[in-house]
Amino acid sequence: MGDTSHDKHEPHPAISRRNILILGGVALVTAALPLAFPRFEPDSHTLVDALAGLLVDRDAAARLGREWRLKSTGAREPRVIAASIGKRLVPYGWRKDGTPDELRTALLARIRHDFEVSDMVGISGWQLARTSAELCALAASLADEGKHDAA
Repeated sequence: MGDTSHDKHEPHPAISRRNILILGGVALVTAALPLAFPRFEPDSHTLVDALAGLLVDRDAAARLGREWRLKSTGAREPRVIAASIGKRLVPYGWRKDGTPDELRTALLARIRHDFEVSDMVGISGWQLARTSAELCALAASLADEGKHDAA
């Protein structure tokens, strides 16, 4: 009798710690994305622009995206990366003519799904949902494109 929360059947400490980090990350993303909506341009009709418009800190996302691309064999072109993300979002309610809110909702649902099925990638000691890592790769591609355009 008494507290049974410390039985031998509770999850491994590493899983518990990871879940706390994951939930904290999802909470931060969830809290930060609505702040990005004023920057979302309603006349932008491309998924690249729509996804980039959801990023609150493009520079930080681009840094993570560059690190992941060093280990990844994934696409480097923004439109290809955005199309990959878009395909991942369709089962979560996203459609090409959807609103920014629908895009945000589908993105968050897909990120949660990635966590639930452990579809994760390691970047700089952090575990990110694969969809989040792809979004960071998109930010890196856009930033790198901007550097080439400026040169």
